[in-house]
Amino acid sequence: MGALKEKAYDQLLKQIMKAPGGTVFSVRKSAEELGISYTPVREALLKLQNEGLLEQQYAGFTVVEMNEKRIKEICQCRECVEDYVLPLVVNKIDEDDIRYLRAFNSKQEEAVTENNSVKFEEMDAQFHIYLIDTFGNSQLTEFYRSVRKQYRVGKNRLEVVHSMLPVNEHKEFLEFIEHKEFDKAVNLMKRHTKAAVERMKDGYVQIGI
Repeated sequence: MGALKEKAYDQLLKQIMKAPGGTVFSVRKSAEELGISYTPVREALLKLQNEGLLEQQYAGFTVVEMNEKRIKEICQCRECVEDYVLPLVVNKIDEDDIRYLRAFNSKQEEAVTENNSVKFEEMDAQFHIYLIDTFGNSQLTEFYRSVRKQYRVGKNRLEVVHSMLPVNEHKEFLEFIEHKEFDKAVNLMKRHTKAAVERMKDGYVQIGI
């Protein structure tokens, strides 16, 4: 990704994460607002479309409308990837990996005390993406990154009060890894992911989307 396209992508992604479904992003207007030329902005918007965050319309691109069906599909994708990959990599996680994962977990813990939902979701995503990346399949990692971005867009539509439970479950997962209790680690993470998915689904049902 070129430097200008990357800059446009990063800034547009931040805007999309906060934007309601149906918000229009035109190439020309976004280029003017960002102070970046037309072509890299268009390329960034097309990449965001390919990741499932935008839909192309005649007037430009619109933020996807979240509904119960879309949320269900996103959650199914997340569960499928994690359920497939984790049993295959859990015994390959080494001390360096654990150090990186603990850093993500510490920042997520900070986010709870700061009541910073953006930071909380970002660190949660990075923790799980790191685990998937250890599998060494770049296409699968890229797909999973896209799923997690869609998942975060969905979570942004909910009024969520974050607790220490996911943080503590991440800690427990790493403790199981350190003690080479790999079956316990996998089972814990499956319960962890399923609970997160159910909370998200329940939230959408409750607000009537």
